[in-house]
Amino acid sequence: MSEEECVYEVTDAVPIPGPRPRLNYPYEQLQVGESFWVGELVMQKLCNANNRQGKRLGRKFICRREGAGVRVWRVE
Repeated sequence: MSEEECVYEVTDAVPIPGPRPRLNYPYEQLQVGESFWVGELVMQKLCNANNRQGKRLGRKFICRREGAGVRVWRVE
């Protein structure tokens, strides 16, 4: 099906969703060698958060699966 054949419905009756909830992990509190555990979370989301917070704080974090969750360590 080409774009010319597609029909799109334009509406103003659907409200914009609110902001996503912000996850507050204790990155700022961690000393080198310390960790925290997060249960029931997609590992990629936590790895992305590690990257963002590491750049913001000038630190390095790693995450590994542990049981039903994920553990994050500060390594630098």
